Amino acid sequence: MRNVGLKISYDGTRYAGWQIQKNAKTVQGVMQDALSMILKGGGKLKASGRTDTGVHAVGQIATFETQSRMTQGQFMMALNSLLPGDIRILDVFAAPIDFHPRYSAKKRWYRYIISNTPVLVPFFRNYSLWVNRDINIPLMNEYCKKIIGTHDFTSFATMTEDDKPQRCVFKCCFIKRNDFIIFDIAAGSFLRKMVRTIVGSFLEFEKNGRMPESVSEILNAKNRSRAGKTAQSCGLYLMKVFY
Repeated sequence: MRNVGLKISYDGTRYAGWQIQKNAKTVQGVMQDALSMILKGGGKLKASGRTDTGVHAVGQIATFETQSRMTQGQFMMALNSLLPGDIRILDVFAAPIDFHPRYSAKKRWYRYIISNTPVLVPFFRNYSLWVNRDINIPLMNEYCKKIIGTHDFTSFATMTEDDKPQRCVFKCCFIKRNDFIIFDIAAGSFLRKMVRTIVGSFLEFEKNGRMPESVSEILNAKNRSRAGKTAQSCGLYLMKVFY
């Protein structure tokens, strides 16, 4: 038995997220169908994490176990020939049999893109959040400093009963690049909608001129209603998973 790893890039616009759902098209579902055609059934995919509806990926990692003798190059060619153009296999690699793309991960890097122009450029509407006002980047980065480290992120996530709310954020910052504002965040793992809620909340705080100390107060409140709105999914990208 072999454990085959995949590095996957996809445009999430047409999909209801990564995870298979009964009545919706998902990235995992489309990939599973292609893999089943190649392997004549079997080859269940495991991924580094679930991306939500409309979220994109530059470097999603998934694995499947198989006894097939196909080479890595053959798997890559076969999958890309069957997959739609908005899903691409960038790399195929041999993974240890005990490797799990989710549980073996040490860190995940997400990026959120804000289009900061007076008029929304049509080409970017599915790939960024449009904000047509000046944004105080230094103030946004003061907010970021308050969430670096290990905290309870209940106030900045959509929680379930089984979720453990503590997460460790290693990096968090906003950078202005021409007509775009880039938000990068890296953590061991993320709660559902955590990145988008942080972005949406910080934009609201900045617009209303809230002091950075309010971020710490909201973290300590452990109450989702204390934070701001969740930003749109179209601006979010899973960039890389570190092992």
